Amino acid sequence: MLADADCVVSNVGPHAHYYFYLRERLALSYRIVRDVRTAIWSSYLFQEYLCHPFLRQDDTILVSSFYAQGVYEAFFPLLASFPALRCYPLAACFADRRLVRRKRFAKADSGLILGYLGRISEDKNFPDLIRLLIDLNSAGASTSHRRFTLFACGHVHSSRCTPQLVEQELVEALGSSDVFRYFPPRAHAEIWDFLAEIDVLLFPSTSNLETLGRVLIEASYAGLPVICGDHAAASELVDPGYLCPVRYDKGRIYDCHNDHSLGRVDLEWMKRCLLADELRPATCFESYRSHPGRFLDALSATGADLMKLSEPLVLTESQLAFIRSIRISMPSFPHRSSEALNLTGSLIPWFLGLQGLMPQVPRSNWVDRLVRLTKHPDRTARFIERTRDTNRDFTDVGAIDIELCNVAKFLPTFSLD
Repeated sequence: MLADADCVVSNVGPHAHYYFYLRERLALSYRIVRDVRTAIWSSYLFQEYLCHPFLRQDDTILVSSFYAQGVYEAFFPLLASFPALRCYPLAACFADRRLVRRKRFAKADSGLILGYLGRISEDKNFPDLIRLLIDLNSAGASTSHRRFTLFACGHVHSSRCTPQLVEQELVEALGSSDVFRYFPPRAHAEIWDFLAEIDVLLFPSTSNLETLGRVLIEASYAGLPVICGDHAAASELVDPGYLCPVRYDKGRIYDCHNDHSLGRVDLEWMKRCLLADELRPATCFESYRSHPGRFLDALSATGADLMKLSEPLVLTESQLAFIRSIRISMPSFPHRSSEALNLTGSLIPWFLGLQGLMPQVPRSNWVDRLVRLTKHPDRTARFIERTRDTNRDFTDVGAIDIELCNVAKFLPTFSLD
């Protein structure tokens, strides 16, 4: 099947190295288009580490933002010589814009509904929004007579962010929790109803995983104002007046195996934006409207035509300063291509074994071996529990990549100068 392929697309996780491995082992000629979905994260770094020795002229990396491209070219300088396209065709699955209607419009003397959409976690700085909500609603906190309510929709990722703890904190501070409402995660087709309920989207994330902030584009499509921290791709997407300064934690060593909050957004700045007389809708969706077509063009273009699709890498001042401050510690690149081939080949039995697809060796054997060698036992335990009852149909493929970094002893760290 691969012998007849002109192009292979790898975009269901950081597994492109297996296609590079097969191309080398089987002497095939297809080009490979791969994407990166997270920034400073072991599994996507591992993908690039293993692909590095085998890149061919038309192999293409898709990035969601200039920021993501800047990060990966800083870590893997060779990438600057190969096609890199800012191409994130998420708009192909957006609802018809004529059906995305606002259900309410805030007035200066009415309440303002603040919205948060996405993973509810500490690396996204969700607890800071609760502090902001308390401040906005405290007696005498501002001259505004508005009532501020926070609607939060998404998977609760951090124990500190459970709705019960949030409500308890609000009761202790304000005497009531009626300024907060939690919505369970929704399918993508249903987020537009949530966005229609809010007046402004808040995005305080300083996560190491951030490459875009997909919700910023979705909120823009829904006609909402967006206020966020000046982190990752935000300065490419958001009006400078709505970018809140970030104070990063310098000198701390982070592992790339987990998500981290890298700093704090200036909540006073965010508060001043919310108290303004008028909030202007974001327009960043417009720059992504053409990406579905751009993606299709990237699949068929080669050589000079492919390079024409590439845009000059332009980073904002804040992005450039942040990227220059990153100090990454990774294993040195394989000196010979045979080393990368052997390492990738050694992971294939693990990949299949942890899926329960190696009949001669029970899955329990692979799990026991993984438990003995992991450097992150808590995370590995969650992976094992979550995949205990899978159907041996790759339904646990979304977590296996990070566990295989343990197997390969690929455990990079980083700090910010």
